[in-house]
Order: sequence, then structure tokens, then C-alpha cells
Amino acid sequence: MDMEKSTENSPTEKRLRRTRDGRIIASVCSGAARYLGVDANILRLGLAAFTVFGGAGVLVYALAWVLIPEEGRPSSIAEDMIKKANENPTVQDAVQKTKDAVNRNLNKESKDHSHT
Repeated sequence: MDMEKSTENSPTEKRLRRTRDGRIIASVCSGAARYLGVDANILRLGLAAFTVFGGAGVLVYALAWVLIPEEGRPSSIAEDMIKKANENPTVQDAVQKTKDAVNRNLNKESKDHSHT
């Protein structure tokens, strides 16, 4: 029975995804709980403790929200943003100018070192 369930969702491997069911904010804890095979409330309590004692829980949750894809989507928010930025001509131009500037500096430094 469990084999059939895992075969329907993912034939060869289980994947970390933000779930649509059990969602409270962005479904990070429910997705991680499903992946780890634990109760989502345990993860929520852990994040709350990290938040109260140092504030790291909010950062961890925000990073997970951006990096973990939602169930039914092939990519995460971060992947979508990077892809969109890479397709933008302004970003492509800025990246090329940065590469050119770095190469000029490297060439200048290598010439300076070869003359000494």
C-alpha cells in the first residue's frame, strides 16, 4: 500500500516540496515533514524556538520558502527569478560588462606582475 502511494507521486525518489495540504503560511514545514516522515508541528515548534532564541527560524523559513519548489511545480521561486533575470537583456548586458571589467583587471595585474 505504501509502495503504491510512493509510486504514484514519484516513481524513483521522493522529493522535498512545499505541500498544498497542511499549509499554514507557505507550507514549508508541512512539506519538510512529509519528506522527513515526521509531524509538521514538531518542525513548527523547532522553527519557533529558533526564532525566539536568536531569530534564525525566520531566516531559515524564508530561505526554504524561496528555495523549495511548491508541489506540482518544476522549479522554486529562486530558480524562476534567476531564469527570468538571465533572459532580461539589461541583466545580460550588466553581466557581460562585469566580466569584461574583471578580465581587464586580471590582464592588467598579470602585465604588472610580469614587468617586475
